[in-house]
Amino acid sequence: MEKLNALKERLEKLGYEACAFETAAQAKEYLLSAIDTQASIGIGGSMTVKEMGLDQALRARGQQVYWHWDAPDGRANEMREKAASADVYLCSANAILEDGRIVNIDGYGNRLAATLHLTGKVYMIVGKNKLGEKSLDEAISRIKNVSCPLNAKRLGLKTPCAVLGHCTDCASPQRMCHATLIFERRPNAHPIEVVLVDEALGY
Repeated sequence: MEKLNALKERLEKLGYEACAFETAAQAKEYLLSAIDTQASIGIGGSMTVKEMGLDQALRARGQQVYWHWDAPDGRANEMREKAASADVYLCSANAILEDGRIVNIDGYGNRLAATLHLTGKVYMIVGKNKLGEKSLDEAISRIKNVSCPLNAKRLGLKTPCAVLGHCTDCASPQRMCHATLIFERRPNAHPIEVVLVDEALGY
């Protein structure tokens, strides 16, 4: 927890709200208490949210949840748009550097757009497996050679990284890494709270 608490303090100096928890269960309990029960919820593709069962818990108490992973056929883009205009947006981050920079890489860019300019509040939930790289190159390398291959396999894609287990900077039509966003500090548009968890979550 010492590492997480140090990162929490760094993030607060960069303008974010931040908190740190030992377990995903504690983080889930906190989020359910912090999120208004009347708020609409948008989710940016996130294994972290799914692993925590946070989407199910929010639906169980009657909240409207917009998530393209659950969209009927042909309506994924509609769900992405609704998620981006929700009262609260839940996502993770692909990496948070030791200095507090936050890195996300997307295929569609919906998460990048929502976290940059949303009318509501963003919660980024990040497990310890995505924390603490010292350089931007190290962070991007981990994302492209660990996160993307695992995610591509999960989705059943035939990208080179899914087959080989590492990035080849491919030109595959199924390529997942089309856009990269680096937060130097919290954007001015809306509040962002980073929820750090001392357990591995997502990729």
